[in-house]
Amino acid sequence: MSRWGKKERVVIDWDAESLDVAVNQAREDWQHARHLVEISEPDGGLEDVIYYLHVTEKRYMYLLAQAKRERHRKHA
Repeated sequence: MSRWGKKERVVIDWDAESLDVAVNQAREDWQHARHLVEISEPDGGLEDVIYYLHVTEKRYMYLLAQAKRERHRKHA
């Protein structure tokens, strides 16, 4: 056993409306990040913008998958 112990799994209970709001906000953040990549200059911190793009995309994909799981769970 590691000295850090066992990782606990965090479960977030979303209601349908707040999850939809979170997904829409994440989509808008991702679109904004894509726009920033398009207008960024190679010398002006492009690495930071690309990092922001990856983070927002991963968050959007996670929340989208979470929304699909919630909808499937509620309809089953």
